[in-house]
Amino acid sequence: MSWSVLRYTDPDVPLAQADEDKLLGFDPPAIVEDGRFMALQINLTLGTAAYATMALREITKMDTSAHVQTSLTQAAEDQQYKGSGGDALAAAALEEEEEK
Repeated sequence: MSWSVLRYTDPDVPLAQADEDKLLGFDPPAIVEDGRFMALQINLTLGTAAYATMALREITKMDTSAHVQTSLTQAAEDQQYKGSGGDALAAAALEEEEEK
């Protein structure tokens, strides 16, 4: 298992590259070093009959059911910027700077 913390500003941009994208030669996602939001990327190498959801449940000691994960996603701070292409976040940052 390995992990890394990623920073991002646009919740619509994928943070990881799928195996299919690698095979098709697509560029990996660009990660922003000074992004407002944080994500934890976990890479697991699992044996036969091992499930990532079970490993994550043991690591986080949280319920990994779809219902619980959906409610966590909906409650996340970055969701208010979803679909804005980062424009709403940029406007909010500009407004914050002007207030200073």
